Amino acid sequence: MAFSLLTRLSVAQIARSSAVSRPMQRALYSSASETNPELADLNEGERHIYTKLTETLSPHKLRVADVSGGCGSMYAIDIASKAFEGTSMVKQHRMVNEILKQEIKGMHGLQLKTSAK
Repeated sequence: MAFSLLTRLSVAQIARSSAVSRPMQRALYSSASETNPELADLNEGERHIYTKLTETLSPHKLRVADVSGGCGSMYAIDIASKAFEGTSMVKQHRMVNEILKQEIKGMHGLQLKTSAK
């Protein structure tokens, strides 16, 4: 499939583009899900956060869940990344908060668990 040649980053960027129709966005995410099964069961908001954190922190463990019942107002994130090595939990949380600054503006809450391991 042609989409398998695209990186996860480029598929996500294309799918987020306002120039791409909703059916095409779903097709792109379906293709991305084939090469990255972790994206398969995520809704649009979860995928966006997952992709943004993956692009920035290259985590070896990442779980993103919309815990607001699907409305996107509260997320639970469990992330482990080597980028956190040697930093306090407060600094790790600040790093994630900085990356998701725009997204957090529209949220009511964020449950965050970070680690370097």
